[in-house]
Amino acid sequence: MKGVTLCMELIRISDSKLKIMLTPSDMCHFELCNDSLGDDSLKMRKAFRLLMDEVKKQSGFDADDRHISIQYFPSREGGCEMFVTNLPESPPVMSAKEEKALTKPAGARFPVSSKSGGGFRKDCAYRFDDLNHLLRVCKRLWKMGYVGESGAFRDEKKQYYLILTVLCSSPFSMPEELSFVLEYGYWENPSFLRLYIKEHGSLLCSPDAVEQLARLQ
Repeated sequence: MKGVTLCMELIRISDSKLKIMLTPSDMCHFELCNDSLGDDSLKMRKAFRLLMDEVKKQSGFDADDRHISIQYFPSREGGCEMFVTNLPESPPVMSAKEEKALTKPAGARFPVSSKSGGGFRKDCAYRFDDLNHLLRVCKRLWKMGYVGESGAFRDEKKQYYLILTVLCSSPFSMPEELSFVLEYGYWENPSFLRLYIKEHGSLLCSPDAVEQLARLQ
């Protein structure tokens, strides 16, 4: 960090939540790239750790690697806004709707935290060229016991999109349960997709798209 001027802004929202605003030069300094922020790679983990070390020096905010939620939104100029939240170690109290959902499908249920007790909340996004592919994916997810938030969208080109909220062992990993989705569609950067949908897409259903669309298949 010596001899380097950082322009990033930090806003402490609460004791457990921090907003980080990075300029394009900040992104270069920490070797972060919006196109690969969702990658689970040693390089990305190292870059994120360097960023959080600097954040701790400047603000005193200490992110717990075992219990953390990360949301990031790229800017058109190449920078990024990031929300980092330390999650409680004990599982959250579920609503009556979530309790009911847990009793419906059999088998494994996800998203769940890792066996070590920690979890990173993460959005996973997919694109489908055909509505039937989206419906089949939702059907399989529902049978597997998916109980997380989900949103389905359609754009002007009649392509379909699904955004899922899951818990991962790291901010850059993907749950193994979702590997089958790529048999039907393509992976998308969730932050870029949200920006794209705002201008070129429309909502089909949310926040329980998996359940709603599974019933149509």
